[in-house]
Amino acid sequence: MRSWGKQKFQVGMVCIGSGKESRPSSAFLSDYTILPRELLYTEEGIQIIIEFLREFRASGVTCIEERIACWINDFQQEFPRDVDIWLPANDIIRDVVSKEKQIEVAHKVGFQVLPTYVVDKEGRSINQVLSDHYPLCLRPDDPAKIKPTFKVKLIYSEAELKKFIETLQKINCPVLAQPFMNLPNLVVHGARTVSGTSIGLEGFLVERKFEGVTLTIRPTMLSPELRDKCIDFTNHFKLTGNYHFEFLMDRVTDLTYFLEINNRLGGTTAKVYACGYDEPLLALQSYRVKGSNEIKIRNTVVSNKQALVKYLLYTIKGRLTPLDHPHERKPLTLLKTIYGFLRYRDEVVSFRDIRGSFALYLGNLRSYR
Repeated sequence: MRSWGKQKFQVGMVCIGSGKESRPSSAFLSDYTILPRELLYTEEGIQIIIEFLREFRASGVTCIEERIACWINDFQQEFPRDVDIWLPANDIIRDVVSKEKQIEVAHKVGFQVLPTYVVDKEGRSINQVLSDHYPLCLRPDDPAKIKPTFKVKLIYSEAELKKFIETLQKINCPVLAQPFMNLPNLVVHGARTVSGTSIGLEGFLVERKFEGVTLTIRPTMLSPELRDKCIDFTNHFKLTGNYHFEFLMDRVTDLTYFLEINNRLGGTTAKVYACGYDEPLLALQSYRVKGSNEIKIRNTVVSNKQALVKYLLYTIKGRLTPLDHPHERKPLTLLKTIYGFLRYRDEVVSFRDIRGSFALYLGNLRSYR
């Protein structure tokens, strides 16, 4: 909203929920409608979206989740002719969602990749895992095909791995297992236009992670070699729109290991936007929508004040896990977190959108209850 609003575009939202949630609020939000959650992925739900687009006189539509993107694409013939669909084609979305396919292409373009084991529902290949590769980090090839769903799971032994696979109620895709590495992340954001041109590639360093996700981020140099490999990777999949790669950085060996790519808005979008990287604008430019601002990266560290407070409390209570990086002495973690709370730029607060900042933080506080 902030990115497109600053471009003087009218911004509308389709919010999925029950209608009982807090109303969306932002200085840059022109209008919104509620799509009842039970109508998601139904034709009735699509008609709600189409009607809103007509009333709003929208010129285009996009979303931040792959399954919703495929749903919109399935019904694109019913959308008004003057509304562009700013999304990749379904075959591209489904192709790149597969972590197994991503790793295959990563090898082809020359990325460093951690040893990878593909575990199926019968548990074949479990006995092939080398003992010194434990603990393992498990990730589903496609989270939507696993129940109960999970994003990341740490496994410390062969017996634990067998037991975990047996507890899954549904496993309609492989589970990928790689040695767990307690390392910082390198995130590479970029976009690829519908004509196949790569734009806006920038690197960001994640030096602190909490609950497996980014806690702090700052701009960093992106080597020409890694940049070229990222472009080769996106060209292979014929991606369109914005994306971000995630890598692990081993400063001892000077190796960078490929983890995954996400071809959508989301992930670290808000944090890199606070660094001056306008990913939502690049998303529009990928689909031939012109914007007036140039990307101006700020050399600053960005975090989320609420997440820092929670991280501080978890540190005090001794509740941090191996997924929280880095592992260091408690007094040092406490001092760095307090320093960060006082000095780091917040990903949410914007003096041009006080209303939106307050609404988002208030909504987060309610969800913590």
